[in-house]
Amino acid sequence: MADIIDPLMPPYRFERVQPQLYRGGYPKPRNFRFLRRQRLKTIVSLIPDDRDNMLTDFCHSEGIRRIVISVESPNDNVTVTDAIVSRCLELVTNPDTMPLYLHCLDGSNVTGVVIMCLRKLQLWRVASLQSEYLRFEQDGEIIPEESEFVEAYSGRGLVLPNPYVEWLWPGRVAADASALPFKNNVHPVVPHTRLKQRMSTDICQPDPRLVQSRSTTDLPSRESVESSM
Repeated sequence: MADIIDPLMPPYRFERVQPQLYRGGYPKPRNFRFLRRQRLKTIVSLIPDDRDNMLTDFCHSEGIRRIVISVESPNDNVTVTDAIVSRCLELVTNPDTMPLYLHCLDGSNVTGVVIMCLRKLQLWRVASLQSEYLRFEQDGEIIPEESEFVEAYSGRGLVLPNPYVEWLWPGRVAADASALPFKNNVHPVVPHTRLKQRMSTDICQPDPRLVQSRSTTDLPSRESVESSM
């Protein structure tokens, strides 16, 4: 008799948001085989606490970086803050964290608010980002507090990676690698968004004065380097 293979079961409300970016509910052991197939590099958990070690052990065994951000369960209110949303957006737009799975307890309200803010950053129309949110909302509605939070979110504290993921603003290319691809370097609807400054490669180059004054076998001490600068 052939061995019975466990079925591939995605987490509750699992969905692809963008290439290599996924969302859903809290993964259970039955979902691990499915998640393994996604070759995840990062899992971001937006949860009240982390008493279940099974997911942590799974991430450790698979070499997945797990980031836990404390967020209370919503109860007719919004429990994420601007700082939490900005931190999440920095993670989900960083090519180095991909593929990434973003989840809360049920894959609905908390994750949904973060994704709405991502869509706002992507310049989606309000009707479109709300329509996507409602696909994962069991009550079929957006409470006023959620709409007001997303409307008010302006990217305060948000520093995007440099470079960011290619799908963020398709068709927009910044002339300067250290500038946002928008007029006057200001995002039209999330104006406080900034781009991380790229470190100049010049500082990695050796001081030519030192190179000229030494042979390949005559390495200067730290004191001589500092005194020559």
